[in-house]
Amino acid sequence: MLFGGPENVADRHTLAHKAYMQLLSWLRVGEAMMRRLIAIEAAAFPARAVAKPRTQHKHTRMPVSFFADKPEEWRVAFRCFLDHRRLAGGDAGGPTRYAPRRFHSAWPLAERYEALIRAFNDPLRYARRLAARLHAAPQKFPSLFAKPPEYGHRVDNADAFTATAIERWRPPDSS
Repeated sequence: MLFGGPENVADRHTLAHKAYMQLLSWLRVGEAMMRRLIAIEAAAFPARAVAKPRTQHKHTRMPVSFFADKPEEWRVAFRCFLDHRRLAGGDAGGPTRYAPRRFHSAWPLAERYEALIRAFNDPLRYARRLAARLHAAPQKFPSLFAKPPEYGHRVDNADAFTATAIERWRPPDSS
């Protein structure tokens, strides 16, 4: 509770660079741990039959509003497979090759924080989806174990934790 709940982070609107980087660092470590836990849970799910493609339907735009004090209504999702920017240590909305900023929007971090909490509270939902994706594309398995630089310093027995997650997953038998 170093930063309060996601609603407290969102209520701040902006964070100073130091606080933003500190929260981002903790979120990255928490997300890396959660990906490993979900991979362990996903190992229990067998491969499913390939689903038929869904029929397309027309999407209608609906106005969306967010209230900082109601994180349970936020539209967030925990991502097990990261895009190349997050794997490289960069972050969408965070400092990149541009001059360092003094203030950052708190909203993206509040959303990631809420998504992490939801994944922790209901891991089977995410594990079932991850198992289906890994059975369909086993080559994505190593990308689950990307870790931020501070991961080894903040997680006790970090290598053993990762090894357990890798051992639990049995790649599909191709014979």
